[in-house]
Amino acid sequence: MSLKPRNLTEQLVETLGQRIVSGDYPIGGKLPSEQFFGAEFDVSRPILREVTKVLMAKGLVESRSRVGTTVRARENWSMLDPDVLRWTIQSLPEQAFIDFLFDTRMVYEPGAAALAAKNASEEDLVRIRSAYDAMKEADTASDLMDPDLEFHQAIVDATQNPFLAHIGRTLYNALKYSIELTSRHPHTHDLSLPRHKAVCDAILNRDNAKAAQAMQVLLEESRDDFLHVAGTAAKGRAR
Repeated sequence: MSLKPRNLTEQLVETLGQRIVSGDYPIGGKLPSEQFFGAEFDVSRPILREVTKVLMAKGLVESRSRVGTTVRARENWSMLDPDVLRWTIQSLPEQAFIDFLFDTRMVYEPGAAALAAKNASEEDLVRIRSAYDAMKEADTASDLMDPDLEFHQAIVDATQNPFLAHIGRTLYNALKYSIELTSRHPHTHDLSLPRHKAVCDAILNRDNAKAAQAMQVLLEESRDDFLHVAGTAAKGRAR
């Protein structure tokens, strides 16, 4: 397998990262030798060593003299690294991904909504309201995607907490994928708008408790939308 010369390091990081996260190389196991990868991908040892450094920085592997490069335990992986997160999404069944992501969102988004109601600047409130208005104007589920993502990011930015804002941006791709899954519901636009309006109104009214509650309801019902669509699809396949 010969890689294109555009950026050999990036391409090989992508290939080996996907293999590690998907379990092709088991945790605690050694990666094949540099000679093996050199022959498989037609790349030089310096490139392979640079790839190993990148994978080490992401927490996926460790390299020791006389031992070689081994896959680290999952708890050592940098799960909020955009690449590791993307590879994880790609390796999981949809149901497992939704469960993990919505559990994560339930932990931080209701609290973020409450903080946004408390700490948002006037500019933040305008941004949140504008994102909701853009959702209202969307004609299709595809048109709904960008303003929906903007709505959620505007809320975590409005907390004035840089750590929460970073989490929101790091989870952007996962959130986008989850919205794509839940938007398969045939009535996604009609279902989504009132939920987001409740969150928007609570934040604009500076009502911390209602903002948190409305966000919790939004997440729970969005998860139900996915389960409904997944169940319908499963019944269709069984026929």
